[in-house]
Amino acid sequence: MKNNKRGMAIMLLTSTIVPLLLISCVGQTTTVTTPTRSYNVVKTADITDLEGTKWQIYQLSMVLQGGGTFTIDMNLTPDHEVSCWYNTEQPSSGGSVNFKIEAGDSLIYPLVPTSSTDPGDTSDDFTFTASPADGSSYRLIFHNNLPDLNATETIYTEITCPANLSGEDTIFVPLETN
Repeated sequence: MKNNKRGMAIMLLTSTIVPLLLISCVGQTTTVTTPTRSYNVVKTADITDLEGTKWQIYQLSMVLQGGGTFTIDMNLTPDHEVSCWYNTEQPSSGGSVNFKIEAGDSLIYPLVPTSSTDPGDTSDDFTFTASPADGSSYRLIFHNNLPDLNATETIYTEITCPANLSGEDTIFVPLETN
């Protein structure tokens, strides 16, 4: 009888502990934190130069956490010239923003790829002309090289490009997807 009571007690204890262990193992999750970005359209303007060419000017302010990337997509017609400048607030890092322009698989700017160890810059300006060989879709990419999520960079940029004759926007900011 003693063995029966002991056996039932062990069975009861086992039937209680095993499900609890399974629940605690299954209930464990891993949290992955990804860098965030935010932006603000400071100003947009449509202007016409003395030759009658219509231009669009976009001014943006963006904040990137360490490791974060911000892209601006552009739909251009061949021979359209785009000019842009950017600068960062005085960062404690001394500059950690890498910038590049892509058209499909082609790197338009900089002419040589930067390495992941390149500290980046605090400002830059550039001009490029859309070519039929590169197509009509271009992407401006800003990246904060600092690995610490708390190391934010605030970037100001102004982009000037010919207005799209169809009246559609030339510049698009893709939705953030995680």
